[in-house]
Amino acid sequence: MSQSRGYLDDNPELESALEWAERWYHVPVLLVLLGFMLWNRVRSWENFIVDGEVLFSGNDAWYHYRSTQYVVNNWPATMPFDPWTYFPYGTSTGQFGTLLDQIVATVALIIGLGSPSEQTVAMTLLFAPAVLGTLVAVPTYLVGRRLGGRLGGVTAVTVMAFSTGGLLQRSRVGFSDHHVAEALFQILGVLGVMVAVSVAARDKPIYEQFIERDIDALRDTISWSMLAGVAIAMYLWVWPPGVLLLGILGVFFLLRLCLEYVHDSSPEHTAIAGAITMVTAAVVSASRINVLEITATAQSLLQPGLALAVGFGCVFMAWLARFMEQREYGQYVYPATVFGILAFGAVLMAVLTPDLWSFFTNNVMRIIGLTTSETANTVGEASPLRNAGVLFDRHGFAVIVAGIGGLLLLGKQFLSDDAPAEEMLVVVWAVFILLATFTQRRFAYYLVAPIAVLSGMVVGRFIRWFDFSADDGIEYYQVMTILTVLLVIVVPLFAFGTTPVEAGSTGPGPSIQGWDESLQWMEGNTPAEGAYGSGGDATLEHYGTYERQEDFDYQEGQYGVLSWWDYGHWITTRAERVPNANPFQQGTETVAPFLVAQNETQANNILDSTDEDDAKTRYIAVDWKMAETNGNLNGKFFAPATFADGVEPGDYYSRMYIQSQDGARQITFQQQAYYETMTARLYRFHGSAAEPQPIVVDWENKQTGQGAQYRGAPTNEQEPEGQRQGQIVRQFESMEQARQYVEEDATAQIGGFGDNPSERVSAMEHYRLVGSSETEAFPNNPRYQSSAWAKIFERVPGATIEGTGPANATVRAAVQMRNPATNKTFVYRQRTQTDQNGNFEMTVPYSTTGYDDWGTDEGYTNVSVRAETQYQFTAIGANNGNRTGFTGATEVTEGQVIGEDDDAATVELEPVTIQQGNGTSGESRTPMTEDAAEAGA
Repeated sequence: MSQSRGYLDDNPELESALEWAERWYHVPVLLVLLGFMLWNRVRSWENFIVDGEVLFSGNDAWYHYRSTQYVVNNWPATMPFDPWTYFPYGTSTGQFGTLLDQIVATVALIIGLGSPSEQTVAMTLLFAPAVLGTLVAVPTYLVGRRLGGRLGGVTAVTVMAFSTGGLLQRSRVGFSDHHVAEALFQILGVLGVMVAVSVAARDKPIYEQFIERDIDALRDTISWSMLAGVAIAMYLWVWPPGVLLLGILGVFFLLRLCLEYVHDSSPEHTAIAGAITMVTAAVVSASRINVLEITATAQSLLQPGLALAVGFGCVFMAWLARFMEQREYGQYVYPATVFGILAFGAVLMAVLTPDLWSFFTNNVMRIIGLTTSETANTVGEASPLRNAGVLFDRHGFAVIVAGIGGLLLLGKQFLSDDAPAEEMLVVVWAVFILLATFTQRRFAYYLVAPIAVLSGMVVGRFIRWFDFSADDGIEYYQVMTILTVLLVIVVPLFAFGTTPVEAGSTGPGPSIQGWDESLQWMEGNTPAEGAYGSGGDATLEHYGTYERQEDFDYQEGQYGVLSWWDYGHWITTRAERVPNANPFQQGTETVAPFLVAQNETQANNILDSTDEDDAKTRYIAVDWKMAETNGNLNGKFFAPATFADGVEPGDYYSRMYIQSQDGARQITFQQQAYYETMTARLYRFHGSAAEPQPIVVDWENKQTGQGAQYRGAPTNEQEPEGQRQGQIVRQFESMEQARQYVEEDATAQIGGFGDNPSERVSAMEHYRLVGSSETEAFPNNPRYQSSAWAKIFERVPGATIEGTGPANATVRAAVQMRNPATNKTFVYRQRTQTDQNGNFEMTVPYSTTGYDDWGTDEGYTNVSVRAETQYQFTAIGANNGNRTGFTGATEVTEGQVIGEDDDAATVELEPVTIQQGNGTSGESRTPMTEDAAEAGA
């Protein structure tokens, strides 16, 4: 007996305390870890309360709020169809209105005593991800304990608690999306299958027991397998695309049953557990089918169909094993036959049902194929994880330890005849989730659990190998070993990258706050859905119940709001208007080509091709990100340019790389095609014409040390070596000087910087700025004339102005507008030509008077952006043989702009004197310089 053992014998109270600690140490440790996880996720909750309202983080959280509120109003039913998004079609909610929203709605109903307020529902949803993210640790502990004992379970939870990976990012308060619920219910499904196959391995059920109805012998296998099937179905309820888990289980059963046969073990026991599990999952998931087709984005035939296919595969492989055993085939004939049948089936499917084959292969490649489409690359969470070092930054050495653990378990499966099936399941699960993460970074929130349980397994078995037991006495080296192992895993989480505590701090983000002002303006200053126009009275109930349909029949007075799909859910929930596009990526086929359309006629044709006769797209919402070409500055212009057919981002802007002490910095400069797009003409110019200015962008073609070509700053030979970067943007005194410089320098262009086009951009006739956010994205940046975060435009018939002036002359019109939200002004300019008789006509989108006659009560916009002047007209022509300036002014009423008054505004241009040296000509009372006339002042 060791000295420490004798000391314990002499101190029975200490021995009892040590025994208690050994038995129950995990409970207080787990409670502390769970408490830290919850605190770290909720501690920033007050950041999401802005002016008494809850603002969620991201986009999808807002639609979850909508679908949760619907469940509260109609418990337990979920929304079957929603006409409040994807104008002019409406949509089925698909991945929303699922089990997650039902759970949150039920909790809100309990908290609200059956009648929760909207604030109560919002607050419940606000905290839901933090609570669910903490609960993920419970099945993680159970899986870790099954692999590595209690210490393995505690280690797994420790890794999860201090990881800064995708799970923490998506389980913080306010990130009220379905991601964290996916992670929770997926690991519950994996845990259920682990238990089911372990019980089957213990009880060894066979086919004859079912024939003999030996319920006592089968009870545990059937019960645990059915529970596993229910857990899998619940995961599919939370997220229909979770068929990925069915694929993982299919591969697991395929490989495991083959290995059991090769190792002279009957695969029948595992196959029975698999068949019961999959059939249960199929039956339970089938109860939620709402789409009678094969699709992964909704509860369809795919989920129960694929589950049944895996279950049938298990039954078939069990039968085949018996068949071959009876005929004493070689042990490797079985897996060869199985894979041969699978290959033949794949070829048969590809030939007989090519669409079905394409559906499966495309989805497999999209999830685990390590390839990404161009359009998917525009979506942050769908883009690939290109840097494996990110995993180490977020999970520390746990990644390496987990990798070692996975290799050990995999080797054991091939080398040992009695390796547990559940260990192979964890390895297959981890490999597939790793592939999915590198294909789409969104799956990183799944990856935390496999890393945690595998590293926990390694620690648990490593310590068990050291035989840490209080019965033999506690040796210092044993304690130091445990501490060293845990420190090696945990400390790097703090030493590298963002610490867990820092990563737990968050807020709703500036985008939603910037947008919310404009959306609240829209809700209060545009007609309600169904009330647009003097004849509109078709009310669209915001939380109404609508039958599922392919194409919703929108009525007169109902209308759409066009913006990029990122902002669709905000428009639905905050403005209570119907967006054309949404984060389901519906509507991009209309919105993308509209935003990059090169002229107003093309843009109008795009809308007219989708709008209905009595319901049209009336408003356009654009923010600075949609107009920004530099992706490093969070610009999103590249996204619609990628989605639109026949064009690509490089058609609109070029990249330049500037060397500095901190490395290369990317900037962009625009081509003329960019300034012709609807996005730029709306956000930057508010529909006004824009003239080129004497500004030149200069660059130099260079190459890297590897020979790659790129555009860089021009070299300034007067500067010392290493500091020779010249001026990129050059300002000249006149357009003639700017053009001359560009003619002499092939690597330079006029304009392309900020609001400066290379050529003239014509004015638009049917789009006007009506409101915006008060928050400015770049209040002091000269690149933007007016940098309101988000701007709301209205599509209007426009007012006709008819006038007379000098024959065959250019007539310029200008009106100064003020945006009270930013307290800034801009000038809308347009020009046209008079005919040989001096007559002209133009259509303008801005009114100058009559605003109070047409507001929301009359079915129109309560316009905030209003004129400070009349329309001012100028022209230069001949008068009595002399070169003379002509001016005039007129008012344009709001009724004329919105089409309620068909009368044209009229103006007659009168001659004024143009100053020429010391003399004057003409009969004007007001002198006018030729430059002023040219500018349209």
